[in-house]
Amino acid sequence: MIEKNFDTYLSISSTTLSAAVFNVFTENNFFFKEYNCATNLKENELNLNTFEALIEKIIFEIEKVTGTFLNDLNLMVDTPETMSISLSLFKYIEDKKIQKKDAEYLAQDAKQQILRSYPEKNIVHVIVTNYIIDNISYEQLPLNINCKKFCMNIQFICLSKKMLKKIEEIFNAHQISINKIICGSYAQSFGQSVGKINICQSGFKINHGVNKREVVIIDRKSHKIGFFEKLFHFFK
Repeated sequence: MIEKNFDTYLSISSTTLSAAVFNVFTENNFFFKEYNCATNLKENELNLNTFEALIEKIIFEIEKVTGTFLNDLNLMVDTPETMSISLSLFKYIEDKKIQKKDAEYLAQDAKQQILRSYPEKNIVHVIVTNYIIDNISYEQLPLNINCKKFCMNIQFICLSKKMLKKIEEIFNAHQISINKIICGSYAQSFGQSVGKINICQSGFKINHGVNKREVVIIDRKSHKIGFFEKLFHFFK
């Protein structure tokens, strides 16, 4: 089996459709194009006609430059209905040492609260804003220190399941699967902090862990790396 040496990113907003192909070894994009694309991405006013009409053209151009069929891609969506939810959860440790399982417990609890409260939403990003240990704030989890009260502030970025399903159906009709969904506005805002790069480059960096505070959500069907192994990989 020939190992694929490129990744494809496609970004859709209300006015623009961008596509890029990256070399997975050098991280350079060797194809990037922007198209005018008037699209309504509001859940109850969804209109993907222009987007759908452009897909075949984009697929053809990507397959031409890569010399192979496009089977999968990473999708970026910038919609005015992006929902950002912040939760603050705490746990009393009783003057014991903080362990990874304490953070795991709070993060899992927060995630379940979001899933129960917003069943119509798809969680696409989970970001640990900070940790508060006995009223002292930390950017990274300080393991193995004693504390009485342990708190985590977590941000969830969510998109409409209905909207994502309609977009996914368009790609499925072309036998293309979606690997990762990335919030376009989050990628754009984070990309501004790392220099002048296009929206797809921002998505590529986020997908490859440039934001160390972000939890990478792993598909439940995948058992290679656990949800919280990804969350705490940078403590090793």
